[in-house]
Order: sequence, then C-alpha cells, then structure tokens
Amino acid sequence: MRRFIFTTRRILIIILALASVFLLNGVTEYFIVQSKINEFKSRGVEYSYVERTNTYFYIVPKKHDYEDNSRNVIDFDMKALGSKTDIFITTRNPMRDNPMFSWIVAPLSKYFYVGHATINADDDGFSVIEVFGNGGDPEENIVTMSDNIWYISDEETPNVIGLRIKNTTEEQRDKIIEYAESKIGLPYNYTFLFNRSRSYYCTDLVSRAVASAGININYDYLATTGNDIIVSRNVYIIYYRELVYENGKPRYNVYFLEEE
Repeated sequence: MRRFIFTTRRILIIILALASVFLLNGVTEYFIVQSKINEFKSRGVEYSYVERTNTYFYIVPKKHDYEDNSRNVIDFDMKALGSKTDIFITTRNPMRDNPMFSWIVAPLSKYFYVGHATINADDDGFSVIEVFGNGGDPEENIVTMSDNIWYISDEETPNVIGLRIKNTTEEQRDKIIEYAESKIGLPYNYTFLFNRSRSYYCTDLVSRAVASAGININYDYLATTGNDIIVSRNVYIIYYRELVYENGKPRYNVYFLEEE
C-alpha cells in the first residue's frame, strides 16, 4: 500500500510540474502572440470596398521583406482564404462537445490558442487538411480533407488568425501537403504526447507536416499549441479576425495582408 501511495504521489507531482511548465510557457507565449497581432493590426487601413453585415475590413500594407503577398490572401468573390500551406488557428474550444475535456480546454483555448488548426491544401484556399477530436463518433475523429470555411463568421469561433510560412519554395509547399494528405484517415491523438506514430491532434498534424519540409514551427518543441505556431519566427500573420461586441451585439474586425 505504501508503495502504491508513493508511486501515485510521484505521478501527481510530475503531472502538476508539467501543468505548471505548460501554463508558465503559455503565459509567456500569450504576450508574444498579442504583440504580433497588435503590430499587424496597427498597420491596418480601413477597406470599404466590401460590404458584409456587422463586419469591418482593414487592409494591411506589406512592411517586411519576408511577407509574400504574391499569393492569395482573401478572395471576396469566392469566399476563400489563403494559399497552399497557409495555417489557420482559432481560439474556439476544440472539445466543446466533449464533456470529459471541455471544462478545462474551453478557458485555455480562449487565451492560449489551443483551439482548432488547419492547413490549406491548395493555392485557391478552397480546401484544408485537418483533424477533429470532438465528434461523437470516434470513427469521425480522423485526419480529413475538408472545405475551407474560415471565411464564415460565427460566435463559436471568436478569433481566427491566418499564418504564412516564411520563404517557402513551391517544392517545399508540395512536400508539406503530400505529408498531410498521406495521413488522411488516421485517428485523433487524445494523449497528445504519446502514440504519435499513427495518430495526430490538429496543431500536431500541422507542425509535423511543415517539419517534413525541414521547417520547424513548434516554438518550444513540446506538445504543439496554436501559441507555439504563432510565436514561431518561421511564420507571419496574413489574416486576423476578431469578435467584439458593440452595444451588446457581435461585430467582427477583419485584417488582411494586401496582395500585389
């Protein structure tokens, strides 16, 4: 019995230590993320050529040499966002339908971008590759190719950030998507740190696909969160949508990198 109690105590200490490291690291990353978002927003100029209910658009002029604005960022006619290998991450609770995890993941996702993440599969921004973990049927929680619906605004998805990987070649982008496509059908990884050879969670799928082309976007090299990817020096913001409330009613501010 004493050995059992001792072992249990050690396990709990390890879990608490890991949780503390995660939170401290997450808080540090949070401030870096907000700084990057604020810098991007500060460059925004009101864009009044598109009318959309409860939405204000701001075009962000290119400032940095690494900002590739030769590829699609936002297509208002086709309602499509981004180009091949662009990454979209949200603060939406990814476990909102799963009572076992939702109570802890919901507040974390709001501040630490541990919500859902996808990677664009084509240059037109029509399709993404992703994996969900909140489906009622476990067989649905697999890596899949889906329609890109990030253009749509809804209150369940308060903030969305679009990222582009710095200085990639067409060959690298093809390799990244080939890797992601090869994982279609594999299950969601609920353990996050273990069973990584044949299962994935959303940000893990994205970061490992990018790593297949020799590029690291996992800032701290631990379990990949949205914060890790945003903080990475190998990505930059091309799109940001935030939900605010005006007189109690939802309103969206959309910032997007100006295209050539």
